[in-house]
Amino acid sequence: MYQLYDLVSIHNEEFRAEAKRRINKIIDDNSFIEGEYNQKFEKEFAQMQDAQFCRLVANGTDAIEIALKAYDIEAGDLVGIPGITFYATAEAVYNVGAIPVLIDVEEETGVMCPKSLERVSSEFDLKAVIAVHIYGLACKMDQISHICRSKGIKIIEDSAQASGTITPMGPAGANPYSLSTFSFYPTKNLSAMGDAGAILTSDIELAKKIEVFRNHGRGGYATIGRNSRCDHFQAAVLHLKLQDIEEQNEKRKENARLYFKEIKNPQVKLLPKECIETSSWHLFPLRMKNNEEAKKLVSHLQEKGIASSDIYYAKSMGMEPALDGVKGERAIADSLAGKVVCIPITPFLTSQDIKFISTAINNFQHQERENETRLQL
Repeated sequence: MYQLYDLVSIHNEEFRAEAKRRINKIIDDNSFIEGEYNQKFEKEFAQMQDAQFCRLVANGTDAIEIALKAYDIEAGDLVGIPGITFYATAEAVYNVGAIPVLIDVEEETGVMCPKSLERVSSEFDLKAVIAVHIYGLACKMDQISHICRSKGIKIIEDSAQASGTITPMGPAGANPYSLSTFSFYPTKNLSAMGDAGAILTSDIELAKKIEVFRNHGRGGYATIGRNSRCDHFQAAVLHLKLQDIEEQNEKRKENARLYFKEIKNPQVKLLPKECIETSSWHLFPLRMKNNEEAKKLVSHLQEKGIASSDIYYAKSMGMEPALDGVKGERAIADSLAGKVVCIPITPFLTSQDIKFISTAINNFQHQERENETRLQL
């Protein structure tokens, strides 16, 4: 079966041999917390993303929470979040005592809509905005930054799915006016073999605050922090995978180009073509007419031996019980929820694999038309 996340190929024999060598050395050296690979990864990942500083933390959700605390977001403060995102974005806001306010998304892409941000930020006194790059697709950070800076709103880029993504202001993390948070969950393009996360910034004072927060508040700022250190094993794995990530992301783009060429089913809507070169293609989303058609496509692909994500973003943030009554804008987000299916786009797929998967998607249309013909007869 074609897997959505091909962890077997990622963790091949060559990778395992080097990973085991590094782990054995860490054990021999008894250097389990914040060792040499933490420092190497922080330096090299920051360079890759055109940021000045990278600070590893325990996971992606912690990264968002610590970013909020670094910006002095407090209980009762309003924080704008997009209507389509993983629940951890809202969870982090709640965990620091702040209140989420919904900002609607763009119809074509599903990422935060700058026009909605303009309206919502005029109505509500937002202290911060969390713009989320989903599928590896970038938000319009130039427009979002302009709006937020003109109103004194702090900016966080939730880049959990965006290692290698190019925004209008450079790679995710390069924006000098934002903090950019990453998750290295095992299914991400750049992944640990457990939980890990990071925060990128070009502000040395913010980098220092993040260091304090991630390590129990030690080191100044008279604050209570948390234990959010990235262990040395995970840093060693991340540093090893970092060596291949740019090549692998380029292969994902090649696969995306071929999907755009091969998928010709009018019932399936793709992202705009201009996204091909800027997305890191963590996922390749297909949007269906409704939830029922999305479920049918999932079943059809499974019959052909193609694993899919099931339904991606089955609920908008406004539909989540914990966000019941949250204010803001959500109409487009609600309309997009439950319609997206993601198909394999790993760097290990061949052109023949992509053509096979595309043919299966194209045949889904033929199957539906045959069913309609039988009903008419």
